[in-house]
Amino acid sequence: MVLTLLTNAFLERRRARDSRNLEAMRLNFEHAKWLRDERQKAYRNLSEAGEEVLQWFRDLPTLVESRDSIPLHEALIRWNHLRAELRKAFNQVALFGTDEVRTAALDVWRTGRNGGNDFFRAWRGLDEPETSAPLEMLRTVASHLGTAGDTFLDACRKDLQKNA
Repeated sequence: MVLTLLTNAFLERRRARDSRNLEAMRLNFEHAKWLRDERQKAYRNLSEAGEEVLQWFRDLPTLVESRDSIPLHEALIRWNHLRAELRKAFNQVALFGTDEVRTAALDVWRTGRNGGNDFFRAWRGLDEPETSAPLEMLRTVASHLGTAGDTFLDACRKDLQKNA
């Protein structure tokens, strides 16, 4: 009888331990799935925000050089919105991304932010709207932003494939 009670107690402890281990594994799996989903969302948002900034940089020289040149204040409003969206997207990647992806995202964010800010600083300082130096600078920044974006996407792809 004592042997039966000891065996039953041992089996109950073993079942309880196995149950706790199973629950811990389930929670770890759910957390890993949640983190992967958040990473994908953050990566997608930065990619989209970076693409919007890149497209704006590509379109801006044409808009500035055209006869119906957009006013500086309208361009600044659009730039401030794009810059804020780029920063929000970068912040999400900084929270959830891996080290390699964060490094690539930082390059995308800094390139976009600095390039746009430098362009508008130079554009405001121009006396003659015909001066093309800021526009050439913007084309160079757009080229570098495209390269930084490709590097970011490669880092994202590696991260997501590694953790698949």
